[in-house]
Amino acid sequence: MRRSWLFVWTCCFLWACSAPTGCACGGFTPLPQGAYTGTKLNTAGSARLSAQGFSALNAESATILEFFAPGGQMVVPVPCSIEQVSIANIPVVQLAVADTGQISCAAESCGRMDGACDADDYGHAITINFTSLSFAPKSPDILEAKVTATVQTGRLPISSRGSSASALCLFNGRAKFTVDLDTARAQPPSTDLLLDIKFAIDQRWDQLLSLEVANIGNAAACSGSTQPPNCIDPNDMEILNEGCSALNITQLSAVKTLLINQLTTQLRDQLTDALADANCASCGPMGQCPTFGTATSTCEVDAGVCKDDMGGKCVPSLLGVEGRLEVGQVLGTLGAPPTAAVEVSLGAGGNAEANDAGLTVGLRGGAKEVAVASCVAPLMRPAPMQLPLPDFDLDAPAPYDVGISLSGQMLSETLFRAQQSGALCLELGNETVAALESDLLGTLLPSLKLVTEGKNVPLRVVIRPVNPPTATIGEGTIDADGRPLDPLIKMIWRGVELDVYALLEDRQARLFTVQADMTLPLGVDLDGCSGVTPIVGNLMGTITNVQVKNNEILAEPVTVLQNLVPSLLTLAEPQLAGGLQQFTIPDFNGFQLKMVGARGIGRVTGTQTYNHVALYAELLTNQMCIPMMKRASTSVVNGGKKKEGTASAELTTLVGRKYSWRVDGGFWSTWQEPNTYGQLAIEHPRLLLGGAHVVEVRTQSGEVQIVVLR
Repeated sequence: MRRSWLFVWTCCFLWACSAPTGCACGGFTPLPQGAYTGTKLNTAGSARLSAQGFSALNAESATILEFFAPGGQMVVPVPCSIEQVSIANIPVVQLAVADTGQISCAAESCGRMDGACDADDYGHAITINFTSLSFAPKSPDILEAKVTATVQTGRLPISSRGSSASALCLFNGRAKFTVDLDTARAQPPSTDLLLDIKFAIDQRWDQLLSLEVANIGNAAACSGSTQPPNCIDPNDMEILNEGCSALNITQLSAVKTLLINQLTTQLRDQLTDALADANCASCGPMGQCPTFGTATSTCEVDAGVCKDDMGGKCVPSLLGVEGRLEVGQVLGTLGAPPTAAVEVSLGAGGNAEANDAGLTVGLRGGAKEVAVASCVAPLMRPAPMQLPLPDFDLDAPAPYDVGISLSGQMLSETLFRAQQSGALCLELGNETVAALESDLLGTLLPSLKLVTEGKNVPLRVVIRPVNPPTATIGEGTIDADGRPLDPLIKMIWRGVELDVYALLEDRQARLFTVQADMTLPLGVDLDGCSGVTPIVGNLMGTITNVQVKNNEILAEPVTVLQNLVPSLLTLAEPQLAGGLQQFTIPDFNGFQLKMVGARGIGRVTGTQTYNHVALYAELLTNQMCIPMMKRASTSVVNGGKKKEGTASAELTTLVGRKYSWRVDGGFWSTWQEPNTYGQLAIEHPRLLLGGAHVVEVRTQSGEVQIVVLR
């Protein structure tokens, strides 16, 4: 139950780092301390099920019904209890309800109808058969489940106790009778029960989402204008005398209401326990349970769950993901310190809203570096403003069932912590990039051959992240040629320092240092199914404010070195692209997501930017979404021409088709069309460097061609 469908849309966007089939952000490991201990942001993300999504969910209600009531049946236990009721002229009568005695017991000697509730009484079981189920959002934060069901109690044994109760038998022994409720006994045969599940925010436990049974409607006895199926009909209940000839059965009508109310209480407890099982924190291997501030909890050993020491309420579990991103392992080939790591947490909590248009659940999240690396200066980051839940419907690019968002605040927070961990202290050498040698820059820097005395020597590029990057969210629109008008995400990195070294006389000699601002335009490509691929916009012009220093060893003017910076930075692109490959959203409980759009939502007042980046999807149930087969061609295709001395090239393609491309295993580009002559123009800083370049060109139908530019 811990990953039931109730929670899927609140955390399914975490697939990339939690799916058992692997994730695009590798190196994700459990937290050694067991739980995240850093600060968190409310509305770090959010997830929504729209009105259309509820319709899709209800169309497959049988699947969901089978999930929590296998075979459409639920058995509700009714333990023996002492109840008080007013019968006829007797104001207070004590009754032992479910006075069953021992298993297979038929007499008072083994506890049946002895007027006591003790260890001999094993209790009674009531069967509920569900025939239909539907869901609807209900203001302000309720998920209402409507269940059509029949209820059969079987013969429930009840006996009187005490002196007042013997008056029921004219003081001639104990009153004993059984009650048999069968809602199918009279028309209509079923009852419509309304279960209100409240998406509560537990302020005592880190504002985590906690599911509670707020109300069970239509479970009271029918009276007045309330008629079946919106109530339980007392006429469906038969009372049989089992031990008192003087007992007047007609006087026991009040018992029917008592039993119906008790049934409601037991049903509420049963469903509350089921929700707690889905939303209750598990005990650790040694019975350890969480604490938060002044709140403490203790392991309930039999159930294996943690209960709050104040009131015994179940401690909510994190409905999401927590772990450590071992960034140093992922970026180790780029020279990142092996100890660089960032801990992240993202789970349902903080806030939740419901109305007729759908249900939105906030995601509360945070990130923290394990340790500040020696290659960066320790920095403080002010707490960001709290964001409201975004309006998915306002900015939706198409009709959708499920919406998932991540805030720009959370993206920037994670980038800040990555910088502080040292993950962006990168160093490239020819052991990582084989072509990183002086001949690579020979045509651009003629004086370099004089410095190396004509030898081809290894180069080294060291990136120093003086400042942490930030992220801004755009609309995610593109023009007719597939070029981004407003990129989905802009990663802005100011004041990046880059040192270039050459191996001269067995030691590293610095050739020059540059400082620059970088803006990386990012987006996602959706494969028409559940695949998501990170893509990059045009990289030309993304490096600005370039300043050069420590360049005395070279004779070239500063402008030449400035123009070289983008090309050098793209040397790390293939490794970064390898760590951010396409990922697929996994199926869950018979449902599959089909992506329909991605864009920024929740505009920041007075700007053209947005608070959240969102993915929109449809819920598929009876049909499977199958992406088009990829038909890769490994042959070299002629028709590519590199323009000498520039960072551009032309490829010969077919008119009327859209293409995406990447250079030397980097990020895929946005989609664009060739001109009327079938020429596809590409621009990439990597093409400015010498040597051969491999360009992969793919079509939307799945073909991939390889072009080698020399």
